[in-house]
Amino acid sequence: MLNWWSNLSLPGQVFAAVAIPATAVMLLQTLMLLFGFGLDADVDGDGVPDADVDHDGLGLISIRGIVAFFSVGGWAGFVADAGNLPVAVSALIALTAGFLALMGIGLLFRSFYKLQDSGNYSIDNAVGKSGRVYLTVPPKGSGQGKINLLLQERLVELDAVNEGEETLPTGEIVEVLSVADAQTVVVRSCHKEKTKNGGGISKWN
Repeated sequence: MLNWWSNLSLPGQVFAAVAIPATAVMLLQTLMLLFGFGLDADVDGDGVPDADVDHDGLGLISIRGIVAFFSVGGWAGFVADAGNLPVAVSALIALTAGFLALMGIGLLFRSFYKLQDSGNYSIDNAVGKSGRVYLTVPPKGSGQGKINLLLQERLVELDAVNEGEETLPTGEIVEVLSVADAQTVVVRSCHKEKTKNGGGISKWN
């Protein structure tokens, strides 16, 4: 081991010194993740682990992303240096590979948490909110349609049944009156409310 280390060039030693511990930490992270433990830190100081926030963003600034950056970047630089490339080129390759690894980890966990969060909203919170008809909602007692609704800061699609006697066409703004079941809400048109108030609904609640 000592002979291997002493035979490395100075840049190779630097890249190896970065890559080896980062790889060890990455393996530890993977094992802990498999056993249900998380290692993400609160990098932005908001009191919440960063892997659990900003799911619609890239989620790049996390412990996993940083470790991947140093691990992949370190080994990429080490291999480039072993191929007798100039130090500047090896460093550029290391930075590029590390950045791509950081991006990949961010995108991977963004997708993971989106799937994880997909069933976590409470349909009861839809009551009193307004949404837009996606598939025509027939009159009361004649079946159901679908609406799109902003619920807990994301757009969801819910089955909907009509409280009124008029068909609610696609694009109609409706109000959720109650919950019929785990995926179905009872709605009514906001048209009468609009006429009464002499104005319209400018945005969804």
